[in-house]
Amino acid sequence: MLLANSKNILVTRSINSEHLKFASELGLSVTAKAFITIDIQKLSEDKIKLINAKEQSSWIFTSQNAVKSISNQIDSFLNVKEKMVLAVGDKTAEALQKIGIQAIIPTQHNSQALIELLETQTSTSYIHFSGNLRQSNISDFMKEKEFDFQEIECYNTNLTQPDLDISKFDAVCFCSPSSVVSFFSKYKIGESIPCIAIGSTTAVKLIDYSEHVVMSEYTNVYSLLEMCHNYINS
Repeated sequence: MLLANSKNILVTRSINSEHLKFASELGLSVTAKAFITIDIQKLSEDKIKLINAKEQSSWIFTSQNAVKSISNQIDSFLNVKEKMVLAVGDKTAEALQKIGIQAIIPTQHNSQALIELLETQTSTSYIHFSGNLRQSNISDFMKEKEFDFQEIECYNTNLTQPDLDISKFDAVCFCSPSSVVSFFSKYKIGESIPCIAIGSTTAVKLIDYSEHVVMSEYTNVYSLLEMCHNYINS
């Protein structure tokens, strides 16, 4: 049951009933609306051939969506068990583990931490399984190092903007850089309204649009909601 002085929060993604229950216990009245949709692509035969032609390449995954894309075609790839695989985030690593791939994870869940990890590796050939709205910092690093590098686009992120009365919200929570871009392409918020980011990559993107950015302690929805509650009630 919500408290009488509950705060109205917008979360720019879909969340489950357990998240909503947790939010209610914190005194948050949550409206959850997805500002992006994901289309998983099946890899073409040409892309699979290209991947298999680079047998010595290490693999990079920066999203669970990329793992979903290859999961039904994993038997099409050569020497998967012998590859060095790097993943950003525990959830991405867990998704890889479910299809039999063990991944190395950087200490922080963002692409900059991945680049710092790549600096310590001996491999000079990489394949990045990515989406259409990927950031350029990984490819920029590969070009600077003159590594053999291939991006394999395996999912599309589509921006959607549901109709909302933004003025009623006390805070807005963001779970990806793409959701930030999607939200601010349609809406503006007051300077006093905090933007709560689920991680550092999302927080960095928010700085382009707001001076009132706060980051959750951990990269999950529970931590995001808890940070939102603590901040707006401080």
